[in-house]
Amino acid sequence: MLFSTFFLGLSSSYLGTVTPSMLNITATKISIENNKRAAINYAIGVSLIVVLQAYFALFILKALHLNTFILESIQIISVAIFSILSVFFYYKARNNNLHSSAQKTSKKNFITGLGLALLNMFAIPFYYGIGSFFNMQGWLHLDEISIFIFVIGSGLGTYLLLYNYIFLAEKIKSRLTSLTQYINYFLSLFTGVIAIVSFIKIL
Repeated sequence: MLFSTFFLGLSSSYLGTVTPSMLNITATKISIENNKRAAINYAIGVSLIVVLQAYFALFILKALHLNTFILESIQIISVAIFSILSVFFYYKARNNNLHSSAQKTSKKNFITGLGLALLNMFAIPFYYGIGSFFNMQGWLHLDEISIFIFVIGSGLGTYLLLYNYIFLAEKIKSRLTSLTQYINYFLSLFTGVIAIVSFIKIL
């Protein structure tokens, strides 16, 4: 039972974030501009925050009378955050600030992972929805041990997904190096679209 709970967390985290996102693309960017070790430190930082976000989401699921207000508040905050990120990435792209990012230490990349994952607050509604579905199917119990196993699996799933992006970036680094100057523009557009779509859903 515990293994299946772990697998649910791992697979839902991996498959739920397999498509290109701010976190995935940033992992690729760090790998190209820095090195594999720097990108792995970033991935570890992201994964640690995902563990906390998944736990918080399941905590809300247990406290059903709180979920509506909290989730709506998170969605509103997320729109503001992604709007700010869109402007930030655009400003960074305009300034072509590639050399400074290439000199980041491993510690700074780890902190970058922590920070961007914290800003990605849509992870909480995602794990809330996944956890709710699994619970209704009887696949996930909301006792402390099951929650702990599930969120550890979620963190590992995120790490494996980011590592796959890093691995791919290392394989095709020579082809992507000339395109790194456009990654910040893409991230600006990507986060801007997320903010607009999320705002429309709230209305």
